[in-house]
Amino acid sequence: MRGPPIPQRFPPLAWRRPSLLWTPAALALAIGWPAALFYNDPGLQRLALVAGAAVFALALLSLGASWLLGRAPRTRRIVVLHVLSAGALVALAAPFILTELLAIVADYERSGSGEGFTFAMSLAMLPLALVLGLPIALASGVVFAWTALARQPGPHETALLDDGVFSPHDVQPFR
Repeated sequence: MRGPPIPQRFPPLAWRRPSLLWTPAALALAIGWPAALFYNDPGLQRLALVAGAAVFALALLSLGASWLLGRAPRTRRIVVLHVLSAGALVALAAPFILTELLAIVADYERSGSGEGFTFAMSLAMLPLALVLGLPIALASGVVFAWTALARQPGPHETALLDDGVFSPHDVQPFR
């Protein structure tokens, strides 16, 4: 015997309409504000833009996968957690990628000079990358979640009483 479906308390979040306007605006705000901090150094601006793009590419992939599996995010906190976990992955990988890129550039400039960039250097930069990357990912995730996503209208507060199981005559007033 199958009963009536359980009502949803929190409906899933939806993309703010028109999504072709709000989603790129939210991505531009969330990725662009860390780059704006480095207004005097275009090299660091590019690095911040690439890191932000990598974070949001991973976050949107994981959000898309959860949507495909039928587990759409119901709160903005879940979206921020997706962005924060992607930010943690990028922050963990960034020192190793940066050290390898610096070694390649040093070897290109002068043969053999890239050997000075070691695995220990990458491990030494790892805490700094996490300390800088995670707060930025948190703030960017909050900006993205509040700008790109909107709460769908939930069920009315009396919807649980209006489902046909109870009638107004079943409820007795206090005496």
